[in-house]
Amino acid sequence: MRTRNLLLRIIIALLISWGFYVLADYFTVKNWNNNESLIVRVISAGPESIMPSSGDEDTYEMLERDTVLQVLSGNDAETQLNVKTVRLSGSGLDVKPGNRYLLVWDMFDDGRVQYSIADAFRVPSVAGVVMLVCTVLMALTGWRGFLALLGLGASIGVLVLTMIPLVVQGWDSVWLAVASVFIISTVTILCVVRHSSYRLAALAGSLGGVMGGFLCGGAMVYLWELSGLAGEGSALLASTLPTLNMRGLLLASVLIGSIGAVLDVGVSITASMSEFVDYDADIPLDRLLLAGLNVGSEVLGSMINTLILAYMGSSLPMAVLICSAGVELSGILNDPYIAQEIVQSLAGTLGLLFTIPATSFSFVMQESVRRRNG
Repeated sequence: MRTRNLLLRIIIALLISWGFYVLADYFTVKNWNNNESLIVRVISAGPESIMPSSGDEDTYEMLERDTVLQVLSGNDAETQLNVKTVRLSGSGLDVKPGNRYLLVWDMFDDGRVQYSIADAFRVPSVAGVVMLVCTVLMALTGWRGFLALLGLGASIGVLVLTMIPLVVQGWDSVWLAVASVFIISTVTILCVVRHSSYRLAALAGSLGGVMGGFLCGGAMVYLWELSGLAGEGSALLASTLPTLNMRGLLLASVLIGSIGAVLDVGVSITASMSEFVDYDADIPLDRLLLAGLNVGSEVLGSMINTLILAYMGSSLPMAVLICSAGVELSGILNDPYIAQEIVQSLAGTLGLLFTIPATSFSFVMQESVRRRNG
């Protein structure tokens, strides 16, 4: 019976995801009002040929092909276009008939219009896959999965809808990050910690860990004289918002980047220690503390590996680019972009180290007060 119910829930999750995909597809195409692009479906695409050179030696090789397109968005929906699409040699998409893409164009002073396929149209697929993951998670875990997704949604909302817009408006990014971390931690712990009486211990331990890691990360930022301007994105942001404190934004990223792993360890230790108390309500407090520290040390190994690999994965293209230039190891370590990634990795690792004793001691103190009060 349980297997049948689980299978039924998974089938319902698949149907919901498919329905969400269809709705996202319909409303996105119908309401696409970007004046610089159109959603099109490729009906046919001819072979590519090299465009005639303009005679400039510095001109890059351009490829063009005859393409028949069906317009899906805008006022010209359901009409066909017979155009030549161009792309830079060695770049662009491998256009396939039947698939949908974003068509953009450039209009020159002599009236010529040059069309190109800018990107694949993937909004419905992204929305459908996200919904699929969410619904399958709830199908497998039930109410606990829903609460976990609720905490995730709240975290994304705090960052995307509150913190980032306020940073753009000129608010101090470090204090915004501190407030965001507190809100995210509180909401997440309320959603995922089953024993309500021990949520305070989990919150205190997690906040203690993330603040300890942040202080160490901040010390590294100042000692290594990092400005937060490494990387093209940071330089572009600084030129766009010249009043923005880029070093403060780097410190804020250290805070935000470590909170996820720290919460994971803090909640794991709290859940384990609460299970010990449920099994033996009179377990000695020193034995309970030792159990929490032991559980934390076991979790720490895999979490550090996860954290370091996550940061290495995000900076891998830049590391490959630096290595391709023939830079030695000392040059790589001295590069400010790599140094920033090292700061975030080490700050997160130190945050995990601080979280283990902070959570364990907080739990034992709360349990001691609970026993004294009967």
